[in-house]
Amino acid sequence: MKVWLFVVCWLCFTAVFGCSEKQAFVCSPPFEIYEGNCYNISADKVSGDEAFARCSRVGAYLANFETLEEAMLMKQKLKEMNTGLHFYVGGRNINRRKPGGDWRWIKNGQMKEMTYFAFGAGEPNGNDGAPQDCILFCQSYICTPPFQIYEGNCYHISRDKVSGDEAFARCSRMGAYLANFETLEEAMLMKQKLNEMKSGLHFYVGGRNINRRKPGGDWRWIRNGQMKEMTYFAFGSSQPDGSDSAPQDCMFFYAAERYIFHDVFCDHDSYLGGYICEK
Repeated sequence: MKVWLFVVCWLCFTAVFGCSEKQAFVCSPPFEIYEGNCYNISADKVSGDEAFARCSRVGAYLANFETLEEAMLMKQKLKEMNTGLHFYVGGRNINRRKPGGDWRWIKNGQMKEMTYFAFGAGEPNGNDGAPQDCILFCQSYICTPPFQIYEGNCYHISRDKVSGDEAFARCSRMGAYLANFETLEEAMLMKQKLNEMKSGLHFYVGGRNINRRKPGGDWRWIRNGQMKEMTYFAFGSSQPDGSDSAPQDCMFFYAAERYIFHDVFCDHDSYLGGYICEK
C-alpha cells in the first residue's frame, strides 16, 4: 500500500511540482479547482528552485498546505493519480544551521511557520554541509505481505516456477505488475539482491517485446496497461535472440550469467522461473 508523506527527498532533480493560487471557485487553465483552491499539478521534471520560479512566472506560488487537513486531502489526490512521481510544494528551510531546520511556508514574499510535523522517518536530515532546504511530497511505501520494501519500492519475489505468461497473470491477480526497472540503477540494485539470494532461479520481470519482426525486437516495460520504451541495454551475450519463428518475447534475470537480462519464450515448459511483482 502506497503512503504519501512530507519528505525532504534527495531525488530533487527527478521531482515535479504543484502550484497554488488564492482560494477560488473558477480557475483559469492550466489551474483546476480542488477542495476550493486552484492548483496546477505539473508532471514536468524540474529542480525545487525551478519549480519555485515557474509558479512565480505564472503569478502563482508553490502550494502551501498550512493545515494538516489540506495536506492530507492533497496526499489523497496524489495517491489516486498514482504517477509514482514526487511533487515539490512551498515549504522551505530558512535556517539549516538550526537542528531540524526552521521550516516555513513561502507565499508571495511572506513566510509562515509550519504548525504541524508530517515528515517521514529520519527526515528532515539536511544540514549546513548538505543543504536540503526544499520540501516535497515524496513517495514512500508501507508494503503489505507478501510484498516487501526494497530500495523504496514494494516487490514480491516469488520462487514459484512458472512461465512468463503465468508470471504476468499472477502479478495482475495481486493488483500488481511484473516489475519494471526503468533505470539501469534500479536493475543493478535488483541484480545485486538476486545474487545475494543465491537461489539459482531465473526471475521474470516486466520487459516485453512488442514487435519480434523488428531486428532486436521492440522492448517495452509493461505496467498497468501502459508501455514504456527501454532506455538502456542490459541484455546478456548474443541477446536478445528471438525471431518471428522463435518468439522469445518475455524477459527475465538470467541466473547462469549472474542475473543479466535474457529474452525467453513466454509460454514454454522449458523456461520456467520465479518472478518479481511490483506495486
